[in-house]
Amino acid sequence: MIINRFFARLIFVSVLMFLSCIARAESSTESSVPALNEGDFSVLLNDYAFTPGDTWSNGSFVRAGKALSSVLAGEVVINNQQYNYFQHSYDGYELFSATAAGDASHTVLAEILLGSASVPTARNIVVGDSPEQVQQAYGPGKEDDSDNQHWLVYPLGGKQLMFQIDQGKVSSIMLKTDLGAEQSEISADQAISAATEAIHTWHLTSLGDNCLRYDLDDSSDKRFFVITVREDHHDSSCGGDPDITHRLFDIKVSRDNTQLLTNANNVDGEFHSLIPPATNN
Repeated sequence: MIINRFFARLIFVSVLMFLSCIARAESSTESSVPALNEGDFSVLLNDYAFTPGDTWSNGSFVRAGKALSSVLAGEVVINNQQYNYFQHSYDGYELFSATAAGDASHTVLAEILLGSASVPTARNIVVGDSPEQVQQAYGPGKEDDSDNQHWLVYPLGGKQLMFQIDQGKVSSIMLKTDLGAEQSEISADQAISAATEAIHTWHLTSLGDNCLRYDLDDSSDKRFFVITVREDHHDSSCGGDPDITHRLFDIKVSRDNTQLLTNANNVDGEFHSLIPPATNN
């Protein structure tokens, strides 16, 4: 009896150690998954980066590729504001733009729906992949079974990355932004800092910080701080005439700090998003 108890104790301890190893391995796997970032909500369509929440225009419509159709999808009221939703269909994906009723200038890309394996997410997940592949790339996610559909949902701020699971495979991928999400407004100084960081991150000019001047316009656009970046030659190392400040480009920083746009390197002066694009690597 004593021997049996001894071996039983050994088996019990061994089982505990085995389960502990499994738990540590699972914990290590989860912790090794990078946290979500803004780049995870951007996808590359027709060689352009598109992100829910970006300003939508006729230029966006053309850049997305050859449209198959474009129709009014419906009307939605969010926080007492009515939005008209438009569905723009392309080969393998659909884009939904939303226009605030009575304010045609306030049009944003509200949703991106991927329906084929031709467009990967920022972490290379495509339609047809397994839920295990999704979780290896993004972590466990939140499960949503509303409307008789099963989704793995990954939220960040007012945005969501969603994978519909059907018969053990990803059947569609949705990226969306919450138009009604409350965002705190940043200060003018924070907007300048964001513009400076953007110049460094995306190498918008070869000039050093000491050779740049920022002119801030905080009144002409109710949604954005508009920052004009100019040459500044008051530092002797910059050369040039200190009385002449050539305009280089503009940067627009949204007041809720969710969008960053510039017309740098754009001959037509049109603004484009500076959110890191998805890649096919």
